[in-house]
Amino acid sequence: MSGESTIAETASAVLVEGVGVNRAIWRRESALLIALVILGEALKFRSALAIKFVDHSDLGRALPYLAITIVLTSMVPFALRISPRLGLPGAPLIAAKIAGEKLPISIRSLLKISLGYALLALAIAASILFVVLVLMIMAHPSIARMKSPLSPMLKLAPSRIAIVGTLTAIAAGISEEIEFRLVLFAVIAWAVRLVTRGSFDGSRRGPLWLITILQGYVFGMLHVTRLVRTIPLAASMLHSIPTILLGGLLLPQTWEGIVLGRLYLRRGLEASMLAHAMIDAALFVLVAIGLLLRSNLGAR
Repeated sequence: MSGESTIAETASAVLVEGVGVNRAIWRRESALLIALVILGEALKFRSALAIKFVDHSDLGRALPYLAITIVLTSMVPFALRISPRLGLPGAPLIAAKIAGEKLPISIRSLLKISLGYALLALAIAASILFVVLVLMIMAHPSIARMKSPLSPMLKLAPSRIAIVGTLTAIAAGISEEIEFRLVLFAVIAWAVRLVTRGSFDGSRRGPLWLITILQGYVFGMLHVTRLVRTIPLAASMLHSIPTILLGGLLLPQTWEGIVLGRLYLRRGLEASMLAHAMIDAALFVLVAIGLLLRSNLGAR
C-alpha cells in the first residue's frame, strides 16, 4: 500500500490547505476534467463511427450509456473534493500542474508502469476469454461450427482501422477513466465509508479490493449490452438476469477494469488513462495486423 499512500498524500497536499479544499484548484481541475470527458466521448463516438466499430443504429441504443455518462460527469467536482479525504489519489499530475507544484512522478516512470499494467490487463483478459470459449465449446460442441456475421469494421483498410482505432482508444482512455476510475471509485468508496460509519480511510486492503472489484464489475456490465447486440450467440446465452450478471463477471472488460483500478490506486488517474488507451489501441492494431496478414496470405 505504500504506492497508494504516497500518491494519495501528494494529491491531498496539492488539493488541501489546512482542512479546506483549495477552491481555485478544485474548480479549475473540475472544469478541465469535465471538458476532457465531453471532448473524449465526442471523439470516441465520431471515430468509432468512422471505422464502423459502431453504426448509427447504436446511437439510439446508447441513450442509457449517455445518461450514465452525464451523471458521472456531473459528479467530477464531488469526486475531486472527496477523494483526498478517502485516501484516493485523484489526478495528481493534473492537480500538481494547476497548482504549479512539482510533478509527483516522472513521465518516463508513468509510461513504464502504465505499459506494465496494460500488458497485465491484456494477459488476464485473454486468459479469461480463452477459458470462457473453451468451456462454451465443451458444453456446446456445435458452437465451434457456428459462423457469426463479420463486423463492417473488418471490411475496411487495416491502416484505417489502426490509425482511427488508436484515436478512439485515446479518447476512450481519457473519458472512461475519468468516469469510472475517478468518479465511480470515489462514489463507491464514499458509500463504503457511510456503511462502515467513517471507519474506512483508504488504508485498509479489504475495502479497497472490494471497491476495486465493484467498479470493475460495473465497467464490465456496461459492455454486456454491446456484446449481446453484436454477437448472436451471446444474445442467446445472456437471456436472463442471472446469466447477464454472471456474464458481466466473466467479461474481459471487467477484469481490465479491476487491473486499471489497481493502477489508479497506485499511480493516479493519469496512469490509468495511459494504460486504458494502450490496451484499446493494442486491440485495434492487432485487428489491423490480422486483416493485413489474411489479405497477404489470401493473395498467394
